[in-house]
Amino acid sequence: MATLYRKYRPQAWSEISGQSHVKVTLAFEIATGKIAHAYLFSGPRGVGKTSAARIFSRAVNCLDRAKLAAGDADAGEPCGTCESCVAILEGRSLDVIEIDAASHRGIDAVRENIIENARFSPSRAAYKVFIIDEVHMLTTEAFNALLKTLEEPPAHVVFILATTELHKVPQTILSRCQRFDFRKIPFIDLVDRLHGLAEREKIKVDRRSLEEIARHADGSLRDAEGLLGKVLTMGDGKRVTYDEALVVLPRSDAQAIANFVDALLHRDARSAIMIIDDCMEGGSDLDQFATDAIESLRKALLAKMSGNPDVFSAEMDETSKKQLEGWASLSDTAELVRAIEILMEKRREIKSSHPAQLPLELAVVRICEQLGGQAPAASAPKSAAPYSGPGPTCEVPKREPPVAVTKSESSESAAVNALEAAAEAPVLESLIDESAKMDARNVGNAADNAPVTTVDRLKSLWKQFMEKSGEKNAGLLYVLGVGTPVEVVGTIVRIGFDFAFHKDKFNQEKNRRHLEEALGDLLGKKVCLEGVLLAAKTGIRQDDFALAGGVVEQKAQAFDGNVLQAFGGRVVE
Repeated sequence: MATLYRKYRPQAWSEISGQSHVKVTLAFEIATGKIAHAYLFSGPRGVGKTSAARIFSRAVNCLDRAKLAAGDADAGEPCGTCESCVAILEGRSLDVIEIDAASHRGIDAVRENIIENARFSPSRAAYKVFIIDEVHMLTTEAFNALLKTLEEPPAHVVFILATTELHKVPQTILSRCQRFDFRKIPFIDLVDRLHGLAEREKIKVDRRSLEEIARHADGSLRDAEGLLGKVLTMGDGKRVTYDEALVVLPRSDAQAIANFVDALLHRDARSAIMIIDDCMEGGSDLDQFATDAIESLRKALLAKMSGNPDVFSAEMDETSKKQLEGWASLSDTAELVRAIEILMEKRREIKSSHPAQLPLELAVVRICEQLGGQAPAASAPKSAAPYSGPGPTCEVPKREPPVAVTKSESSESAAVNALEAAAEAPVLESLIDESAKMDARNVGNAADNAPVTTVDRLKSLWKQFMEKSGEKNAGLLYVLGVGTPVEVVGTIVRIGFDFAFHKDKFNQEKNRRHLEEALGDLLGKKVCLEGVLLAAKTGIRQDDFALAGGVVEQKAQAFDGNVLQAFGGRVVE
């Protein structure tokens, strides 16, 4: 059996599926004799660009001029029986020259096949037609060589350029052509065309199978005819059932994707994750799965925004359109946008993730939480207390939060508080010392109140500590270089840092374990390390300032007042 798309290639305008805007215009130009010197056919693969170019080449050279100029539906149609039409159909006409720009893309090929040929008059036909397929593949030099001939060709020359990538064609070429944009073949037209081909082959194929083929083809008639040719080889030569068609059709995730999107929009994370796992076990490409899911959500978003579920009627059957309408009603625009953004973000992580389905599963959880109205956990503000306590290897009793000072105090009471703070300033150090002692007693109970070392000894061993830590993880040297021992409570050794970045790096579990092992080897004892943040210029931990319940802030205010009094200054706004 010959390939269907070659065996049944359209031979007249009426046989081309879809593309009515192209057929009507070109047929009218031919019927009226208003032929342009250059045409550009652009569009997806397999939608009829080359077939239309060949029909056009026969129509402009057809010897039956009376039929061409007829005022009925056949106007502009080639007769297909005259000597010129037959010669072109059989591929033996010297006046219709087809060039594949993908394999003849250089400047020499353009000069030999086009520029030199264009100078000579047609041998027998009225026009010499050059059909250049995939014209975007020509090199820049080749385009430049073609430009002059394309701009002012001889009167007997017609150029038809075909491309699937219009953006790669130079504007200088585009501006000299009549442009026709070919579209994807509508779903219904695809099914009708396949049904007609099956009847011509005298094999009965149920419509469900034809619709499945059309879905796989995605608007490409050539792809659809190729798949139909495979399906027709099944069965007994007279009838092909749906189950038999599925054997040769590529694996389809269309239903799985529809179920996945449906589960997402119904906030059913469990079902969505199970669908992902089933597709993974079935050998599906998860990247393509995510892409198709995004496309489905995009269609739902556009249907929601337009208020018209029929906006994609040319690409879908009735069942799919009803499903799209249901999706558009389930969520608002913002939710659909957020779901698309999350899937696009996680799709980029699929290839580098192990297991591969993990990014999609995380996306499902995030989407279902947000669509379900659950706000994501708020991140800790940057102004939170910098001393967040030790990691999982050391336990320290939690302090009660400091009492907040209300903002309703009058300026007079604030001044009184400042004076009281100045009078109580000597108490501050004893308060902080007492706090540290209480902290040490609470923690020391678990460590038998026996410090593993002293701060002074730690400082003397600091260089050795850095060298030993660098052997385990050289990246920690810069962190230790800006740290300083500040406190030893039982087995807990606290290291102070001026900046939160260094403290957080130090407290990362993996880094802290390396450091604890290195220091433990030096001291011969097991230790628990903890990074804390130091207050500027004081060496006192900022959490101890918080423990003072605002006294520190009042002391600072009193200090400012003393400075003003000593230097005779005043506060200005």
